[in-house]
Amino acid sequence: MTGFGLMLLLVSLACLYVLGLLGYRLLLSAKKLSTEIIKAKELIKDLYNFDMTTPSKAQVTSGSDLMSLLGERRRIGQAKEQRVKSRRRRLIQRINDIEMDKR
Repeated sequence: MTGFGLMLLLVSLACLYVLGLLGYRLLLSAKKLSTEIIKAKELIKDLYNFDMTTPSKAQVTSGSDLMSLLGERRRIGQAKEQRVKSRRRRLIQRINDIEMDKR
């Protein structure tokens, strides 16, 4: 084997090695993409299953009902705050789950 043939063999082996590494990275990225697609499908399914609340008609109240109405109003406000906090926590968790090394 001549020097040119040996050089050609080494270059072709190096190219095959680089192609193998690229294929491996592509395979890892495809696996990560499939898991993200599954997560997205679950979130979309949850979005479609979301129940819209319909507001009730306004009713006239008296002063004796004031304390119960204020308590109910406070409970509604706390529930809304809990929903906001849980949404924020889920968003932060999703941001933390993003792998920056794969870019």
